Amino acid sequence: MSKLFIVRNRFGSVRLVALQFLSLGGIGIVWPYVNVFLTDQGFSGTLIGTLGSAGALLSLALTPLFNQIADRLMLHRRLFIIYMGGFALANITFALAPHHLLLVLAVLLSRLTISPSLTLGMQLTITFLLSRGKAVLGQLRSFASLGFTLASLLAGQLFAMGGYPLLFWVAAAIALLTMLSSTIFPEGSKDKAKVEEDGKQPRNRGFYVMAASQFFVSMGTYNMYSFIFIHFNQNLDVASAHIGLWAALMGAVEFPFFFLMDAILPRFRIRVAYIIGMLGTALFAFLLGVVQSTLLLAPLLILRGVVWPCYQLSSFTLVNAISHPRNAATNQAILQVTMPSIALLLTGSLFGWAYDNLGPAPFFSLNALMCAIGACIVIAGFRLFDARQITASA
Repeated sequence: MSKLFIVRNRFGSVRLVALQFLSLGGIGIVWPYVNVFLTDQGFSGTLIGTLGSAGALLSLALTPLFNQIADRLMLHRRLFIIYMGGFALANITFALAPHHLLLVLAVLLSRLTISPSLTLGMQLTITFLLSRGKAVLGQLRSFASLGFTLASLLAGQLFAMGGYPLLFWVAAAIALLTMLSSTIFPEGSKDKAKVEEDGKQPRNRGFYVMAASQFFVSMGTYNMYSFIFIHFNQNLDVASAHIGLWAALMGAVEFPFFFLMDAILPRFRIRVAYIIGMLGTALFAFLLGVVQSTLLLAPLLILRGVVWPCYQLSSFTLVNAISHPRNAATNQAILQVTMPSIALLLTGSLFGWAYDNLGPAPFFSLNALMCAIGACIVIAGFRLFDARQITASA
């Protein structure tokens, strides 16, 4: 019991820690297996890329609208619950669907709910921590990596016991538990009346720099992660039953670095950390196409464990820093969901074709180039961020 009090005092709530743990835990159960499952069902790389583009189109049209409504009516918690419910329904459909059309619908629903739920959950967490004066976002986010790691380890055992259907049923159950944990967030804002009086808020110029940057970085990262486990399975001879172990390793190496980032990031301006994270991700993507042995994958994933927390935390923190409370969730949705959706819509099929026809080395080098371009855009527009709206460390 005393340990629970320690967790509550440090992070503000045991439920908030549970929510972080469960939100990525549910994804960790199925994420390494979904595209491998689709290939086993006869889906080609090009078709998987096309479905990614179609899901991006839905997300592009609906996510900003949903988040804008949530911003105006202060219904962020309800929207988060809807997203998690959609993710649960997608997994139930995967588990039950015998027909390709239903599988396609499940893929689209999962594309429409996974990224928006994580983005909105992160913004709600940032707001919760700021309201309580707690600078522990990285440490709190480390529990999400821990949940992903343990879920990925469990996934291998579940796959051995019941194949793909059991994985999807467990992921759906975890999503429902995440919905229950979300009650830690308030139903609405106490400052709703004040926010409504503020009127429409102009966007920081840095927002548009980040939008262009996120377009290219998302083009690289989303397409890379869409095929990373297919690459492990097809080119590095990682058995389907062992994919969960490698996914767990990806999450495990993130855990200590997320935890340490609360002490490391304040030493840098947020924009500098953001640039370092993008360049590091570009290096990881390039080396991923070069490595031809699972023996070298472990140190490569350690590199990712360093640069991915740096990129992700600085990205969310920077968006929050340049946003007014009235449009913070909308801005997060645009930069973390809409721009990736546009990138996938325009390039998902092309990158799927590239993977099928060019091979892993050119494919991952292309992803690395996109991440590097994103970093160069922020470097070029470094001074366009408005210091009036950003904290001194941005």
